[in-house]
Amino acid sequence: MNLKILSLVQLQCLRLVLLFTLIFVLILSVDGGSSIAAQKVGQPGFIDPVNTDITSNQPQVVQPSVTGLVSTLSDEVEELPAQLIRWSTYWQLCWQPYPEAKEYELQAVLMQGKSPKLQRQSDRCFRIQAASNENQKSQGLLNRELILLMHKIQLGYRVRAVLDHNRVSEWSQVMAVGATTVSESNGTKISANP
Repeated sequence: MNLKILSLVQLQCLRLVLLFTLIFVLILSVDGGSSIAAQKVGQPGFIDPVNTDITSNQPQVVQPSVTGLVSTLSDEVEELPAQLIRWSTYWQLCWQPYPEAKEYELQAVLMQGKSPKLQRQSDRCFRIQAASNENQKSQGLLNRELILLMHKIQLGYRVRAVLDHNRVSEWSQVMAVGATTVSESNGTKISANP
């Protein structure tokens, strides 16, 4: 019975957080604000991100922008003792190769505006943890959709190609973290790690 009360309290708290977040978004949208932060997760193919200050040595911008953006979600579930599970949902953004691209730069777009730091990588996919929790196995991925909804509202990424001779492509459209470009039933992969 205590677990039921605890779960109910947690759900109520998450609902309040979501409500305050939505109110905050509405207030900022009047001022022209945009999308919070999730943790970046290293994965094979990543070059350690290089934080570059956008204001120094402005490159020449060329057309077109990076295209073919596809975002997907994947879940990883680990079974724990006492009928518990630990789960994580990862959001991955991939794009088509850009002609003559040496690397790619990603920029977080937050509620407060665009981040002044860029993340540089050679891989054409970017992956971050978008949601996680530890709960009773019978509860499944508890509050997953609510956590993903909060990220969709608060955080997005855009990408551009880095070319030779201090040139870059135009920025791609902003993709919301937690949103997918393919239907979730086809795009979500679930892996169980006992």
